[in-house]
Order: sequence, then C-alpha cells, then structure tokens
Amino acid sequence: MMLSDEPYRWAEAVANRRDYIEDQIRTGSPVVGVGYEDGILLLTLSQSQQKVFEVYDRLLLAGIGHSTDIENLRQAAIDMAHSIGFNYSEDDVTLRQIVYFGLGPAMKAGFDDVVRSPFLARVLLAELDGQEGAQIFYTVDYDGAFYRHEGCVAVGGVVEADVMMVRELSGLDAEALSLSDAAGAALRAWAIGRWIGKMDEVPTDAEELEQVAGEVDVVDVLVTALKDMEVEAVVLERSQLGKNKYRNVDAEEIAPALAQFKAD
Repeated sequence: MMLSDEPYRWAEAVANRRDYIEDQIRTGSPVVGVGYEDGILLLTLSQSQQKVFEVYDRLLLAGIGHSTDIENLRQAAIDMAHSIGFNYSEDDVTLRQIVYFGLGPAMKAGFDDVVRSPFLARVLLAELDGQEGAQIFYTVDYDGAFYRHEGCVAVGGVVEADVMMVRELSGLDAEALSLSDAAGAALRAWAIGRWIGKMDEVPTDAEELEQVAGEVDVVDVLVTALKDMEVEAVVLERSQLGKNKYRNVDAEEIAPALAQFKAD
C-alpha cells in the first residue's frame, strides 16, 4: 500500500463507520424535548431500559442507540458537571461547557479513530434557565457534531426523522403550553419519528419526506407501540422546590394525552 493511498483509505473507513452506526441506531426509539409553561419535558417510549437521565440540578441527558454507550456518555457528562461545580461554582455548570468541551470532542475522537469502537449513539441534552436562556437543548451526533436548539428538539434514528419531528413541534407556544399538552405533542412527534426510522428507504427529497410524514397514522403507530412499550417522561420544573428541578412525571399527569392513543 502506497503512503499516498492512506487518506483515501481513511476516508473510506470513516464512511463505512458512518453507514454501520446509522444502520445500528436507525430503528431506535426517538426522544422528544418540549418546553412548556413550567419548564422542559423529555419524553420517549421504551420497553425496560431507562433512556432519560439527570446530569445536574438543571440538566438532563437522553439518548438513542446502544445502552452501554449512552451510559458511558451519561457518566462522562455527570463527571464533568460535578468537577466544574466543585472546582468553580454551581453557576458555572452549563450545558454549553459539557457539550463543547466534553461530549462533542469525546464522540468525535471515538468516531475518527478507526482502530477503536465508535459511540453507537446520538444524544439530546436539555438545560432549564441557564446562562443561555430559559429552555435550551443541544443534540450531539455520533461523529461529535453538535447543534443548539430552543423551545423544542427531537432525536431519532435518522436525521430525516429529526427534521419531521421538529416540524411537527414547531408551531407550539412553549410559554403557554401545559404539561399535558406538551406530552400530547411529544407523543405525536415521537410517532412520526418512529415511523420514518423504520422505513426501508427514507426519502431524501424534502417534499417527498413531508408527504410521507403527513401520511403517518399517528394513532396506529402509538397504539401498536404501547402494546409492549411504556412512556418515559421526565421534567425540569421551575416550581419544583430547591435547587434540583428534576422530576419523573406521574402516569396520571399524562393520562389525558395518552388516552387517545390506547387501544380499547
């Protein structure tokens, strides 16, 4: 092998890794983040494995992909948050720092190094009332690329699912939305993302993708999913007493939103 061939072989290896990772995570259960009148809701459906986690007092992390990789990323985020909080102050613990200087570089290094296993995961993080604003989200892809969002966000098995889920959520007024209404919107977006992720061939044309998303039978998708999956919902809630704003949502709180999707 000539030395001049190395860059091309490396690029080919990276392309193969991308295809492999996307194939592994494409059918995973999406995670949806929605701002509402009292904070932030993260919602997904799962069978038994927890997908949404507390990182710090005002920070949440959720992921789609291999559970071990998500756990490693969760632990890395927690370690970094507590290190910053201990060495500086609690106010210095921000989502921006964790993403820019922690998870983003770590996931990029894992993806670029073709002799080690990459992270088979995509990550969503949420921050309530931090330095950047009231309801801030970041997504971090398996290759380390990260993006900032406000108001709502969604992560699915493919980027096209993300786009259509966010499109479904884009008209919401986060400042006036009740928790029940936020849960209903998140469930509808989840169903669209789930459907697109399970397609054999996902349309890349924007108009065709919008047409497919518009034809999804949201009720049917959720009725089918709820036969062997359960809703996992967590909030960062301003009205929660104390510094810690994390709370698991009770089944009764989202029952009105869920009732329309349950089979008779």
